Amino acid sequence: MKRRERTRVLVEGDPEIARRIASEVEQATNVDVIDAPREELVMVKVRESARRSQFYVGEALMTTCRVKVCGTQGFGMLLGSSRDAAYALAVADAAFECGGDSFDIAGWDALLCAEACRLDAEAAAARRAVEATKVDFSTMEVEL
Repeated sequence: MKRRERTRVLVEGDPEIARRIASEVEQATNVDVIDAPREELVMVKVRESARRSQFYVGEALMTTCRVKVCGTQGFGMLLGSSRDAAYALAVADAAFECGGDSFDIAGWDALLCAEACRLDAEAAAARRAVEATKVDFSTMEVEL
């Protein structure tokens, strides 16, 4: 699983997965905290579709953390205020990037793949629910 997909699953999925991975890493090796989890404000950039210009719509609260595991840095960044989740995300990111025989990467990948399937099934169910309410105006008859 690639880093982007892995991060999506860890952020959107069950937070217990990231906590479990972080706990296993902490038991196996030392985790050096470079930047402790903290809240920050970030500007939210959007693209206006008609003119294709970008502008800042406002600010959003974000929690960030940076750690080092086995000499490899890991980053945890997510919207909202959740210091524990940002820390767990950073530890998991560093553990996956450095690999190593002391970590159960294959087991974690299987866990993340199962969670990704669950998230995709939920998204598909939500799309089906929205599709059921759509109206096709081209099939409506017009009275004159």
